[in-house]
Amino acid sequence: MSETRTIAFTKMNGLGNDFVIIDARDNALSLSGDDVRALAARAHAQTQGCDQLLVIHSPRNSGDVFMQIFNADGGEVEACGNGTRAVAAYLAHKGMAAVKIETLGGILACTATLADRQASAQVSMTLPQIGAPISLHQDLPAALPVNIGNPHAVIFVATGRAGLAAQYGFQLERHKAFPERANINFASLQGDNILRLDTWERGVGLTKACGTGACASAIAAVTQGLCAAGEVIVRPPFNRDDNGADVLTIDYQPESHVLMRGPVAFEFDGEATL
Repeated sequence: MSETRTIAFTKMNGLGNDFVIIDARDNALSLSGDDVRALAARAHAQTQGCDQLLVIHSPRNSGDVFMQIFNADGGEVEACGNGTRAVAAYLAHKGMAAVKIETLGGILACTATLADRQASAQVSMTLPQIGAPISLHQDLPAALPVNIGNPHAVIFVATGRAGLAAQYGFQLERHKAFPERANINFASLQGDNILRLDTWERGVGLTKACGTGACASAIAAVTQGLCAAGEVIVRPPFNRDDNGADVLTIDYQPESHVLMRGPVAFEFDGEATL
């Protein structure tokens, strides 16, 4: 006989990149891949689906909490930048304005400020591992591999090529160069230290924003001399009109730090039945 469980959750988004957040600190929770896929499905009546499902656990080491990260396909992954910002805002709502969040990709120091159902959150990301440029497809420029807790490839293209992520993302995610698959970023320079970004996320597909993708793309731009070290503004697909609010700001100083900050929104609280 199957067991029915009711799980409380909070739905949040960071620039349209949406999350189902489950706080399991008081009640231990283990989800199967089938559980995750069910909760993340867009047809799910209670959650309305999500890009990533995030479970907050008690800390395992020296952090304040441990964040378990699942992509919509049910796979567990190491990092989620916008998701980390969302969890930081969630914990700020619980009285923890500054928090260290443990992930499989490292311990991330976060701060958040709240304003009603909105928030602004900053995450100190892990320093990147940067590979040598590689060719992933004969019709595309070379990609720069950047690991920012999870694997990315960044390809710089001309402005106005937004369809490339949809066209090539699924294929390149599974390129033999990435045994664990990778997130594929198509970035274009729109001004001094301003990027437009489209990301194909492994295990998810196209999303309205990608936090680690924004970090990886800013790092690649600085590494390749397209942007100066310091603050790089990244405009995700969620930002349709190039406004100054719906952006991620990535402060990258090589050998020093990677800081990501941007807006977060609370959508609703609910309960889901498995």
